[in-house]
Amino acid sequence: MMHANIILKNEDGGWGLQIEGHSTMFCTALNYICMRILGEGPDGGQNNACARARYWIRDHGGVTHIPSWGKTWLSVTIVIYFLG
Repeated sequence: MMHANIILKNEDGGWGLQIEGHSTMFCTALNYICMRILGEGPDGGQNNACARARYWIRDHGGVTHIPSWGKTWLSVTIVIYFLG
């Protein structure tokens, strides 16, 4: 899973909804969290995938700019507390 995840990563450090899609906060944040849950360190992954994703998230305003359905998934994984 990790190998496939890293292969589908965009050049800008983020992930899109499909292989050729532009990077989105939803996909990048969830892929970053999945990599960390699966044991990658903060700077881990092939070609520093975690660090590049983290920088992409920060450069695009942080995870608070994720859509509401993304916040729901983040609260399910107990990453954030979502009040609505």
